Amino acid sequence: MKSIYIRDLQPGAQVTSIFLVQSKEVRQKKSGEPYLSLQLSDKSGDIDAKMWDNVEQVVDTFEKNDFVRVSGLPSVYNNRLQFTIHKMVRASDDQVDFGDFFPASSRDRDEMLAELRSIIAGMANPHLRGLL
Repeated sequence: MKSIYIRDLQPGAQVTSIFLVQSKEVRQKKSGEPYLSLQLSDKSGDIDAKMWDNVEQVVDTFEKNDFVRVSGLPSVYNNRLQFTIHKMVRASDDQVDFGDFFPASSRDRDEMLAELRSIIAGMANPHLRGLL
């Protein structure tokens, strides 16, 4: 289980956690140096993230849809929470619990399947019941 989810991030609190990269862009600072603009996510939401320093060292180590372990600092920018990344490394799939990143029902799967089968069995039209 993840140590912290996006919905729990607080401005000014140092964070180290794994996130899914939804988008990745290399942009240029006013000085001409590159920086990374990312959209990171987990099952609780997503957040805009920036990495301002050491970009050349990490830019080719991960892609969109990879999991990354980041350390950094959430802050408020333009009335929205933004994550400033200080360190980042690609996380291997064995370090990830996929349930932490994709929405899922809190209800039991077997219970939901039984409910669905009950609804189908109760359908009066035999053609629709057969189709379902």
